[in-house]
Amino acid sequence: MKITKIKVYGVASPVTDWTYVKVETDEPGLFGWGECSLPGKTHGVQGAVRDLEKLLIGEDPMQVEWCWQRMYRHSYWRGGAINTSAISGVDVALWDIRGKALNLPVYQLLGGSVRKKVKLYANCGLSNSPKEFRKRVKFATDMGYRIVKIYPLPAVAAVEGVSVLNNIVACCEAVRDEIGVGNDFALDFHGRCTAGFAVAIEAAVRHTDPLWIEEPVPAESPDALRRCAEKFVSPIAVGERYFTRWDFRKILEEELATIIEPDVSNAGGISEMVKIASLAELYNVSFNPHNPNGPLQSQASLHLAAHCQAFSLLEHRHEHHGYMSKFCSHYPKVDRDGYANLPEGSGLGVTIDEEFIQRNPPGSWIPESFRADGSIADW
Repeated sequence: MKITKIKVYGVASPVTDWTYVKVETDEPGLFGWGECSLPGKTHGVQGAVRDLEKLLIGEDPMQVEWCWQRMYRHSYWRGGAINTSAISGVDVALWDIRGKALNLPVYQLLGGSVRKKVKLYANCGLSNSPKEFRKRVKFATDMGYRIVKIYPLPAVAAVEGVSVLNNIVACCEAVRDEIGVGNDFALDFHGRCTAGFAVAIEAAVRHTDPLWIEEPVPAESPDALRRCAEKFVSPIAVGERYFTRWDFRKILEEELATIIEPDVSNAGGISEMVKIASLAELYNVSFNPHNPNGPLQSQASLHLAAHCQAFSLLEHRHEHHGYMSKFCSHYPKVDRDGYANLPEGSGLGVTIDEEFIQRNPPGSWIPESFRADGSIADW
């Protein structure tokens, strides 16, 4: 069996833009799909996938590791969000092909499942309104989720006054009141803070018992993260903007986080995620995949959650199931206790409507934010 063609599509979504890869083979009817969504960068990722195609045409898609190593090592320039996202999409598609060829789900190819079900948590998005968060959290808990995540920070500067801090506290208190003590919530700073302000926020919201605080400082600031690790009582989660095992080395070796959150669509695909998960197990850190985008990303993450011992919780985009069902046959669905069943079928266990994707190209969505004075803030 040989790879004959690699297609890549940008796709509109209700929130951002998504990117999908289809790897075709010379075996009639045998192909694989992968997601490599990097919102706001879909055209760059599509170009990177096209650059990879010439490396894999004529190669055996069953040799997934060989293909990964060639995609990663062929060039003098390695890593980076766009390049590793492109590799991720192709890699996931190759695992889909391998599973279909052997008539097994991907998690069985990895060595089987270590759990019978997967705990999900709902991503409730960005807002500065306690009332809005109450509404979103109720919607999620009514669906069955027992854990939610919120982003209550505005476009902050390096130093902010007490009114900003008080509003963040009010959001956290509203969410805790809405979900009660039997459920949990996590708090995402979205990498917007200086270490000093992050430490101040954590101390101010500590009484609301967040399950973790995510990305307290920019991803490129490990020394700032170290200060947070020294000062926080709440656990720290990082990793959605780290790519491949090499990026996670410092975080793990210096014990800067309790939870790592690599993304199967960006960090190197299923092949690399399994290796990162093994490192998490080695360092006794939780492996919670970042998963805020499309249904194929969710399905691939579900296979990883089934297999990886270090896994504990899977992020889930719960509010767009109606749109997802228009082009993807399966994606995780939460039950009344906050769990999803293990995936079924061969490969990833999904079918994709390619014509729908072709009819819905991405728009001009731009992930950015501005401070009150008009200056550009970290999104």
